Amino acid sequence: MTVSNTSSRTAGVAARMRAILALDGPVAGTALAIFQYFVVSVSFLGCLGPALVFTALVGWQSTHLAIWLGAAALLPLAPATYALLRSTRRLLAERGEARAGRLFWSSFASGCRTLAWVAIAASAVVLLLAYDFALFGRSDAMLLFVAASGAVSLAFFIAVSVLAAAAKDVPGAVALATAAATVIARRPHVVLSWLLLTGSGAAALALPVVGPPLALFLPALLGVGIHICNDALRLPLIDETRHTP
Repeated sequence: MTVSNTSSRTAGVAARMRAILALDGPVAGTALAIFQYFVVSVSFLGCLGPALVFTALVGWQSTHLAIWLGAAALLPLAPATYALLRSTRRLLAERGEARAGRLFWSSFASGCRTLAWVAIAASAVVLLLAYDFALFGRSDAMLLFVAASGAVSLAFFIAVSVLAAAAKDVPGAVALATAAATVIARRPHVVLSWLLLTGSGAAALALPVVGPPLALFLPALLGVGIHICNDALRLPLIDETRHTP
């Protein structure tokens, strides 16, 4: 009986290990999900290539050329954020089987068409704030104004991206902007969670050792974090942009 019980236990452990390590098991599923996060994050960073090149080659300068180039380099940010939120929503639902990389690039292409006004508006705001900082940056009041305006603008554009990503068909500019402003007014704690996540991610990138490797996964993690906050804090979506009734 003892030998039989030991053999059955050994066989049971071996069967469980084979199930865990199988190609369709949890280990392979987790590895595939991590790879999907990597693909989405690298895709997002690829869309920010112009901004990264500008930062490396030019950086902040209080000149007309540098300010205009910096604003233009941020044009892909709005459709890239929209694509990030769409692909990370599927990552949350389907994990390793999400094919999130393909969804990211198809969403980016559609976002360039439907959210062009958001990209232009965001670059215009950056341009205006950059000129304010260049001309009046020595004033503490102007510095506070630029920081506050940047935070409010960032919250608004994230809200627009969240609502657009939740929509079956992206609404028009007026409807989407109105819905984003309504969300900010009614759920300021949700907006604060977005800003905290974004600020925490930017601070993590500045860490000397883990910062650069973390950048290869951070955009997807931030997108998932935004979705989790929205679900946990019951973000209201207008009926026209709601996936499910």
